[in-house]
Amino acid sequence: MSLSTLYNFLIYDVLGNTLSTLLITGAGYTVKKICSRSRTQDEDNDQTPC
Repeated sequence: MSLSTLYNFLIYDVLGNTLSTLLITGAGYTVKKICSRSRTQDEDNDQTPC
C-alpha cells in the first residue's frame, strides 16, 4: 500500500464514515427532542405525532 493510497483511504473513507455517523446521530437526537417537546405541549391530547 503506497502512502497516497493510505492518505486517500484515511481522508475519504474514515472521515466520510465519521461525518455520516455524526450527521445521522445528530438528526436522530434532533427528532427525539422535537418529539419530546411536542408530547409535553400536548399532554391533554392522547394522540402524539411521534
